[in-house]
Amino acid sequence: MKALPPLGSIRQNLTSKLNDVRQSRFFHDRLSMWLLASALVIGGLNVVLLALHIPAVRTDVPVRYSSLGGFDGLGPWYSPFLTALFGLSIALVNGVLAFQAFGRSRIASFFLLVGANVVTLFCLIISNAFSMVVQ
Repeated sequence: MKALPPLGSIRQNLTSKLNDVRQSRFFHDRLSMWLLASALVIGGLNVVLLALHIPAVRTDVPVRYSSLGGFDGLGPWYSPFLTALFGLSIALVNGVLAFQAFGRSRIASFFLLVGANVVTLFCLIISNAFSMVVQ
């Protein structure tokens, strides 16, 4: 059996990899950083707005809307937060994929980041629309 490497070498290895990531072209591209930051800010704003608007009580909130019947599905009070966390997780996953794709195809990286912005914006609209009905 192999022994675990010493903690100092693990720390040194992680530090060198983190420096390589920080020095990559992706983090020096202004458009990529702006798109990634805007998606993360929209997702964070979504969670903050929901925390300010929705009381943590045991009430049902609308979770589904139909153009024929209006709000036709009820769920627990935290269900709009799930929509917000979904948007934030899509932004994080697309950010990682954009970082991986940036070296091969810059345009694919931009499409991933723009898609993350669109998804987080739609999640902001949907989850806050459902939280406004609660008030």
